[in-house]
Amino acid sequence: MEELMFVQHDNFERQKQRLFRGGPGRLKILADFDRTLTTNFIHGRKAPSLIASLRDGNYLSSDYAAKAQALHDYYQPFEDDNSLSLESKSSLMMEWWQRHFELLIASGLRQKDIVSVIDEHLANLRNGVSEFLSLLSCHKIPLIIFSASGLGRFGLKYFLTRRGLWTDNIFLVANDFIWDEQGRAIGVCEPIIHSCNKNQSVLSFFNVDEAFKKRDNILLLGDSLGDAAMVDGMAPAAVLKIGFLNDKIRESLPAYRALYDVLILNDGDFALPLSILKDLLTYVD
Repeated sequence: MEELMFVQHDNFERQKQRLFRGGPGRLKILADFDRTLTTNFIHGRKAPSLIASLRDGNYLSSDYAAKAQALHDYYQPFEDDNSLSLESKSSLMMEWWQRHFELLIASGLRQKDIVSVIDEHLANLRNGVSEFLSLLSCHKIPLIIFSASGLGRFGLKYFLTRRGLWTDNIFLVANDFIWDEQGRAIGVCEPIIHSCNKNQSVLSFFNVDEAFKKRDNILLLGDSLGDAAMVDGMAPAAVLKIGFLNDKIRESLPAYRALYDVLILNDGDFALPLSILKDLLTYVD
């Protein structure tokens, strides 16, 4: 059994203390959604993303699943190839997302399909996430969720609402569709969010950047190497990065260790972020 957690002690403790001294009034949370707030495994099996559930569930046209799988098989190796430059990988990811969104629209995606996927394949939130979100809401601490999910803002808001967790301190920096009066997707909102541009460069399109500029302390939560860059361009006074390294731990540990201040291994729970938040809310210098 792997150890539960790996901590880069020096920077972890230093940044944590900076967050504590700044208090809740200077804090904002940046978080990925899939496999960060939700688990990577369910009953020992890797949990499909919501977009994968849509692909495999016969919700759309008869040829959608095969075409979507072909796109995945072609582009996924590029997403996992750490030898590619960020510019090259970003270009390929944009190409993938654009082609997939065009396919979703051509295949007849409707809002009710997204509702059905979420109702029938409800992902597991990590233990502790619900309490974490409730504390953020109670103390009016903004949570900015960056997501490249193909089900977009509509799907994420519906998921959180269904769980009783949607509150007005949550801001979604995510893809979304243009819907007609019948709830059918007819276009894609700009900018397109993919795995390589989840950072400050897209915040201005979502009216988030200016609203929270004075909140210059950041707790960042992610599960991929790209998620560690969500803070890029923000120039925070303090940033503590917590990474969820869910599988392929031995081969991935060096790269994750270089980017995150603390790693939660083996699809662990949300106890550490929750503990840090509680300690910050009660901290007395």
